[in-house]
Amino acid sequence: MRVCAVALCGLVLGFGCKKSGTGQELPSRGQVFTDSAYGSVMVRISDKDTDGYEGNGIQNEYARADAWSSDGSRIVLRSNDGGFYLYDAVNYSMTRDLSALSGGQELEPRWPAGDASGFWYLAGPCLMWYDIDRTAGDTVHDFRAEFASCNVVTTGVEGDASGDGRYWCLMIRDADWNLVACCVYDREQDSVVGSRTDFHDEIDYVTMDASGTHCVIGYDTSPMRSYYRDFSHEVTLPDGAVGHSDIALTEDSTDVIVIQNTATDWISMVDLETGAETNLVSIPFDVNTDIGLHFSGNCYGKPGWVLVSTYGAVNPEPGQSHSWMDNLLFMVELKPDPRVVKLCETGCYTGQNPRSNYFAEAFASINLSGTKAVFGSNWGVLDPEDFTEAFEVRLAAGWDQ
Repeated sequence: MRVCAVALCGLVLGFGCKKSGTGQELPSRGQVFTDSAYGSVMVRISDKDTDGYEGNGIQNEYARADAWSSDGSRIVLRSNDGGFYLYDAVNYSMTRDLSALSGGQELEPRWPAGDASGFWYLAGPCLMWYDIDRTAGDTVHDFRAEFASCNVVTTGVEGDASGDGRYWCLMIRDADWNLVACCVYDREQDSVVGSRTDFHDEIDYVTMDASGTHCVIGYDTSPMRSYYRDFSHEVTLPDGAVGHSDIALTEDSTDVIVIQNTATDWISMVDLETGAETNLVSIPFDVNTDIGLHFSGNCYGKPGWVLVSTYGAVNPEPGQSHSWMDNLLFMVELKPDPRVVKLCETGCYTGQNPRSNYFAEAFASINLSGTKAVFGSNWGVLDPEDFTEAFEVRLAAGWDQ
């Protein structure tokens, strides 16, 4: 593993009165500042006092979905009480409350590559399309046509479509939230091309890979499984493939999933076709037992890398056990003996165990082109308990060189 930091010239700017665990003051919304540890340029996107979103915090929905439109002009954020909001990603103003679109369920907005005019989302039994200019939602497909008892379609919030938006792996649930089936939907042909009704365990989430070749079922306690679109060719992933993970592409466009292997304590990648595992980075639990990790492989336009974000219950003080990867955003190269590029400290602290602020887990998401990331941080502030604001991290030109 070869570790380097992105270094940029600039001043560390502080604004406001709240300070992170690193001592940086909480910047104002829209103010450009520089991470004091690794030099990455950052911007605070949101501000509850101005935006008026519901709840005490806001950030990207999750690590596994790109929050930005393909042209980078808009970004969708999720408040900590479940509302969704559209922001202008240039001047960082909130432009629209999207919360009513889904009818009370998770919206799961997914931007298409190459089209910034709208996004797909899930509402009731339907896959929908939201046209931003018309401020309207249109039905793409109603899954009651194939599954009469379908009341809700969902990925479990943590899934995504194929990179081109053609194939979708979805859970079909009835009015009592019972799982009816998992299916793969071909948006181009407007048809369900595969379904499955028998499972190894309670399902946590489902997703497609980047190429649309494989769908993945993530279970609560059993190892994940990879399938072809028709649910043939079942491949069982390693025994430790039960933690956080995300789909990614290697430099030669092989479909993999990057995982925290809970059996070996390695960050590793697994080939979805063969199940072959490659260890990438050892997790230093021998130094600090309180390390949590999230992964974001959304940078399909820059294959060969994954974004890793880490979190912990407390900010280690001098003399306390802490590791090199604590409360950090960093890129990991998807090959043996990878390069690791540190981006910034997160200022995220989830409170003493049991963790009091889930939303301070810094589940950062990288954009399609691998040029910027978004995450939520409480900046070390634990009151109110679920406080976070959204931050943008700009990756320096040539960061992978």
